[in-house]
Amino acid sequence: MQLADFTNLPANRQLDTLYFAGDVLANRYEGENIFLLYNLNGFYVELRYDAYNSTLHQVTAFRDTNKLEPYLPYLVD
Repeated sequence: MQLADFTNLPANRQLDTLYFAGDVLANRYEGENIFLLYNLNGFYVELRYDAYNSTLHQVTAFRDTNKLEPYLPYLVD
């Protein structure tokens, strides 16, 4: 699956695809939000959840490695 294919899927299919085919790389907390970072076929997907309401607010797919900067402390051993 390519990045454009993923972004064109309905939200529930995006989540299913991440669950079955994605690799979780890291998670981080920022205020009331939990961010999960996945790798999927050479691109990245970030999920943003509201920690208090257990609500998914945003799914962002990208290739730009600059967007990985907030995760670097969690990716490096």
